[in-house]
Amino acid sequence: MHLRGRSVRDYVKYGYRLFLGALFRRKTDRCGRLLRVCGAVQVSKARRARLVIGSHVILYRNIGFYLDSETAVIEIGDHTFLNRRSEVMCKRHVKIGSHCAISWDVTITDTDYHAIEGTEPTRPVVIGDHVWIGSRATILKGVTIGAGAVVAAGAVVSKDVPARTLVAGVPAKVVRENVSWTL
Repeated sequence: MHLRGRSVRDYVKYGYRLFLGALFRRKTDRCGRLLRVCGAVQVSKARRARLVIGSHVILYRNIGFYLDSETAVIEIGDHTFLNRRSEVMCKRHVKIGSHCAISWDVTITDTDYHAIEGTEPTRPVVIGDHVWIGSRATILKGVTIGAGAVVAAGAVVSKDVPARTLVAGVPAKVVRENVSWTL
């Protein structure tokens, strides 16, 4: 039996993901509408830390959110998805914009988890709207990624990325400018 081109099984899966999203809401400090959770999501949170999730967000299985200080804040914008096994580690602030596509095995961290003399161990990370981050990319502390940018698979981003640019490599460097992408 099909309903509007979709099977009953598709509707059951969608409903189950919304149900998991409703359960997951209890782990957040603020959550928008229609959160879909597609499997287990790990949340490790200090007492006063905040996890804020926008509307229409999709979290795939085995994602980890680690809010490791009382001042830690992770924000995820509307219509963004994080794919399998990605991790966000935060001691201060990580902000992910709206309409972002974050692939599998991505690591985003605002901290080194240790201090080297003369350096600041923690600096906020800001990912703009409509950013695509490829699989196995790493976004390090203090980085701002401009709106519409693309981070290639396997890139290690240690410096700011201008809007609408493609970066690749270790360390990530601008490969192309004036890029645009769609899902």
